[in-house]
Amino acid sequence: MSIIRKLSVGKDYPNGSIHYQVGKQMNLMSRPYTISAILYEEINKGCMAYCIYIEGEHSTVLWKQVVDMPVHVELDITFD
Repeated sequence: MSIIRKLSVGKDYPNGSIHYQVGKQMNLMSRPYTISAILYEEINKGCMAYCIYIEGEHSTVLWKQVVDMPVHVELDITFD
């Protein structure tokens, strides 16, 4: 399984897309959060989605699910 580092959502890549990157910090409702993981998961029987998780001060929660949208996926690559 590959580790997803960045997910760009939208058909007009790169300028018209929304970019979600692991480690990116943001403020939601005046509180700091960090995108902690982007996973490709089964959400319903046979339905797959890109799931974006955010981490706050005390917990990690599912923030967004991307289903049936054009996406560009950037994997985390490590050279040995």
